[in-house]
Amino acid sequence: MGITGSGSDSLLAMFNKMATIVVNGALGVNDLSLHKVTDEVHDAIGRYLSIYDVPVVAIGKIMNGDNEYIQDEPYDILLNRLKLENWLSAGPRKAKVTYAAGYHSYGYAKITITDLANLAAGATITLGAISTDGYTLTRGTDWSPAALIEDEATAIAAAIQAKAGTNAFALGGDVYVIEGTNPQVVGRTITTSDSVRLALSGSSLQLSSNQKENMPEDIRLAIMIYVSNLMNSRKNPKLKSYTIGSKTVSFASDSEFNQFNDLLKPFRKVGVKAI
Repeated sequence: MGITGSGSDSLLAMFNKMATIVVNGALGVNDLSLHKVTDEVHDAIGRYLSIYDVPVVAIGKIMNGDNEYIQDEPYDILLNRLKLENWLSAGPRKAKVTYAAGYHSYGYAKITITDLANLAAGATITLGAISTDGYTLTRGTDWSPAALIEDEATAIAAAIQAKAGTNAFALGGDVYVIEGTNPQVVGRTITTSDSVRLALSGSSLQLSSNQKENMPEDIRLAIMIYVSNLMNSRKNPKLKSYTIGSKTVSFASDSEFNQFNDLLKPFRKVGVKAI
């Protein structure tokens, strides 16, 4: 999330991990950073699905029992609530959803395979250098050509994931390329040898231009407050300030958990009960 501290870095890292787990639990998610969820199980009954991780970025595949669910219109998504065009009918725990979710806390770009049949055997993808060396991947050498777009995207993502400094996952025909060095690092260049068949969302790994898609500063602040209380409760004299993202605080002795909870309220999932 872009964390720095003054002194006691090992202790800070441990507390930050603890605080992140608490926040994920409070919001009912596995991970708040952009990631892929595969085959999440739901009831295949009706037109609504309550996806676990938020915010939902894109839907890859929905299985209605043994059959893939298909709809013509874009998915209607509100935070974690997915409204379908048609009904699911396979029964309890018979739906499986593969999707991308989370906020952008690292620079990223998306590669979209638009025309696999005419993609050259030696097509390349090049990532520039930041704190790790840049590299070029070649089709047929660094990843194996596939007959299906989804399989080609998976092979590309695996090749990128294997390189130092970058992470990746595939969703359908899209490959999400994510900076792997440090949070909020941007600017690593990305190019392909075929800008039509391996189309790019941008020329470098960047945070989203839509601020609502980036990691909210209120969530960063909530983690910072939780960590500062952990540090303060141990009366550690070495750490005087704590910075995460663009937020900085000095440690206080009073509890800040009310503020912690208030910061997370806008991001909590809404539950609906029938009476």
